[in-house]
Amino acid sequence: MTTLSSTPPWVNWITGTGPVRRHVMFGLGAGLIYALTAAIMAHSAWLGLISAGVFGLLLGCMATTFLLFFVLVRSGWSQRFEDPVLAMPHGMVSILIIVLAYVLIGEYRGDTIILLAQAVAVAMFRLRPRQCLFLGGWAALCVSVAQFGLVWSGEPGFSLQRGLTHFTVSAVSLMALAVVAMWISAMRVRISRQSDELRQTLVQAQALATTDMLTGLLNRRAMTDQLESELARVSRSGNPVCVALIDIDHFKKVNDHYGHRMGDEVLRSFASLAQGDLRQVDQLGRWGGEEFLLMMPHVDASQAWVAVERLRNHIAAHPMGDSGNLTVTISAGLAQFSHGESLDRWIERADQALYQAKQSGRNRCLIAEQPPATSPSPAPAAPRGPNASVAPVVRLHPSSP
Repeated sequence: MTTLSSTPPWVNWITGTGPVRRHVMFGLGAGLIYALTAAIMAHSAWLGLISAGVFGLLLGCMATTFLLFFVLVRSGWSQRFEDPVLAMPHGMVSILIIVLAYVLIGEYRGDTIILLAQAVAVAMFRLRPRQCLFLGGWAALCVSVAQFGLVWSGEPGFSLQRGLTHFTVSAVSLMALAVVAMWISAMRVRISRQSDELRQTLVQAQALATTDMLTGLLNRRAMTDQLESELARVSRSGNPVCVALIDIDHFKKVNDHYGHRMGDEVLRSFASLAQGDLRQVDQLGRWGGEEFLLMMPHVDASQAWVAVERLRNHIAAHPMGDSGNLTVTISAGLAQFSHGESLDRWIERADQALYQAKQSGRNRCLIAEQPPATSPSPAPAAPRGPNASVAPVVRLHPSSP
């Protein structure tokens, strides 16, 4: 269904979409200047100030130039260049057309000098500072060649004195404008660079505020925000969601025996392995020290248990460190959210299940039973893991110590 804010198809056909549209719109702005210039020439031809033949020639040159550059930009061909708008070549060709008008329109040729200044002024919004200076120099050179050509050919009414006057006024004015355009372009480039640096700084600051720098995972604050957002969705949809608190077993012994560098490597390796095992919708964050929190939306406790068990087995089978002579295990406590309970209570139940897993010998995942008030029946039993002597479901009630 078409909305009021949608773009009509014919507009997309003219302007294109994506980055091309922005570049085409700049070209259409130049087309407006062409149209205004053509209107002025048409009025001059109607008044008899320029001949119909000269008007037709200049109009044909302008129309051909505009259509050529419009097609190059609209087709996407110009995207291969640093400036997809092609402002420099377009500006150079436009200056040649203006100089042609200067030569052809007779005694009113002095009025075209303003058009040269206009071409330089428009281009400075796309060109770099040195390019602006070059374009101003190109305009001064072209009009100077035309002026001395008129003097040399003996153009009626265009004496050497008049040619020198035109040269002085036009060359000095155009070069002065080129310097101003260069200054404005440099200021525009500097502002653009500062804007990019500020944007990068904001991205880095956001990363520092939400990311654990050692593991690259979400930090505790960001993970808490993710949990709160997910609970807001769950309250509307009623879908299940689980959290697992995961602890690396005997991590202090790893630091004491192998050093903190190895301890950091273990944490990074766990984060990398876990991210490879989990679904895209799962969220994993460093909760503190060697403890991690995993949020798994759209799964119940038994389904989440299978995922955590798969991760546990993967970690236990993966050597750590440069020499590969260290293996670690993990313990986990899993809790399915019970509607009506608080976020703190939900995580507390997972923490109690983690404590029970450690007390039961570590290297296992245990599920916290749903609170009796919200779910009288016990949580469904999950498949038994490789530790056959340990039940995968823990009955942890609010009153449990």
